[in-house]
Amino acid sequence: EENTTFKMILLKFERISNLNSVKMSLKIKFLFVLVLLVLPTSVLAKEFKEQSAFITIGNDFYSAGGLVELKSEVEDDAYLAGAVVNVSQKVENDLVAAGSTLTITSAIGDDLRVAGSVITLISEVGGDVVIAGGVVNVLEDSIVAGDASIIGGLLNFSGRVDGDLQLVGDEINFSGQVGGDVEIRIGEGISFSENAKITGKLIYFSKKEIEIPIGIAASIERKDFKVTDLVANGGVLTRKLFTLFVGFIAGAALLALCGKSSEVFANIIRKKLWWSLLAGSLTLFVPFLVILLLVTVVGSYLAGILLAAWVFALLISGALMGFLVGSLIIKQNKETKYFKKLLTLVVGLLMLFVIGFIPGFGGILRFTIFVLTLGALVLSKLQLYKAAKKAKLV
Repeated sequence: EENTTFKMILLKFERISNLNSVKMSLKIKFLFVLVLLVLPTSVLAKEFKEQSAFITIGNDFYSAGGLVELKSEVEDDAYLAGAVVNVSQKVENDLVAAGSTLTITSAIGDDLRVAGSVITLISEVGGDVVIAGGVVNVLEDSIVAGDASIIGGLLNFSGRVDGDLQLVGDEINFSGQVGGDVEIRIGEGISFSENAKITGKLIYFSKKEIEIPIGIAASIERKDFKVTDLVANGGVLTRKLFTLFVGFIAGAALLALCGKSSEVFANIIRKKLWWSLLAGSLTLFVPFLVILLLVTVVGSYLAGILLAAWVFALLISGALMGFLVGSLIIKQNKETKYFKKLLTLVVGLLMLFVIGFIPGFGGILRFTIFVLTLGALVLSKLQLYKAAKKAKLV
């Protein structure tokens, strides 16, 4: 079953990759790559369903893991990340979620921001909606009180948006109702059902005229399709998704190079949390040491080496932040397969993605995680050096 699912994803991605690049934006290509990278984790979610963790701060709820489900109503905001995320209990204010498969069937009191591979919305949202995914289903019973922006590969929109709606997709099926204006950027094609209704103006970006049923909108305007225009209008969420993608590629490459030493790095954070924080904090002050070495003729050469090593360590730490966070949920050992390491990286990156949406506190928490990662990297290298020295390899 796992192999069949993965083959279907590969076939879908291969078909998409062969589409004319002029008709398909860079943003949509990336989203489908995200589907390829993240979707296999849903197959393994059952393996880690007991490892989901949650915490409540004030009335806000935070949860991450393989399978994430709300057990009761959330009185304020909810932040969720996992391979499979199911929201079947009411969230009084905002919901921010990321994962492979997301299903939202309960009411959201205020804004909704979600990203993932396959996203299904069947609920009422009291505020605005921002959704980015590979396959996005906004079903008939969905009602959005505010504005909505939906970005994806395959978009099925049959719900209701009382405000304005923005759609960016490769293939779009439009059968919903919109109270305001609609702006659509189309990669491959769009179809309108007879039930579709737009109270305001419809503006669509396409290389060719599209046959739109009479009476769908108050007025219709076509504009030329431009890849640069699509990328420029991507917004904050698309940039965050691009960062997520780059983080996965960089992390995956480093994990392939690290071999079994990644297990040492992952487990240090469990055993030496405070030492990692201290080591990371001290490492941030390396440039001051470089300045001191530069004032001496003898130390200038060493300063150059030290500065290069420092920059290299910062880059590696940024790439491995997701793996470090994911390893708190999925334990690593010497026998851990590379695919499971990738799963650990994906889960951690999704958690960091969600953390990025927490106002104020999110930035502080991400910086703290970066410092911890930097410290764990330094301590892991020291530990490996000591082991090699003990074995008389150095």
